[in-house]
Amino acid sequence: MKFSDVNEKTWDDLRPYVDTCLLPVTGITGAEQPWEATCALEDLRDALDLFEIPYKGRVLTYPALHYVLGDSGLEHVNTVCAQLKASGFAFVVVVSANADLADLLSHTQADLAFTLTPDLLTESLPAEKKRIAEKLMLLWAGKNQE
Repeated sequence: MKFSDVNEKTWDDLRPYVDTCLLPVTGITGAEQPWEATCALEDLRDALDLFEIPYKGRVLTYPALHYVLGDSGLEHVNTVCAQLKASGFAFVVVVSANADLADLLSHTQADLAFTLTPDLLTESLPAEKKRIAEKLMLLWAGKNQE
């Protein structure tokens, strides 16, 4: 479910069931050509499909953080994660399709971080779906992910 699917009247009814926020991170810098920015957004959309479709009703996708620059990017992602938790989400899951962000996102304060590049999804989609399911189930069951 996307943030735009929720309105003020329905949120109170949904809130007990929607405990997980997806925070998409595009990771563009502003140096991209328009077609490259389009590709980055399409890749992120494809990665989010692995969460939004099978876990509809449990996860809510927030607007993407598009520009992530260096160390300030990590701080920015962490700030947004903290704000989302403060607003009532039990879990925040960061999702990106940008391979350059894999290390940065692994150091966020999100409960989980996934970097799902187009190559990875092309080569091992069933394995990635299984990995996502396993990690989410452990998270929701309160098991330590370490």
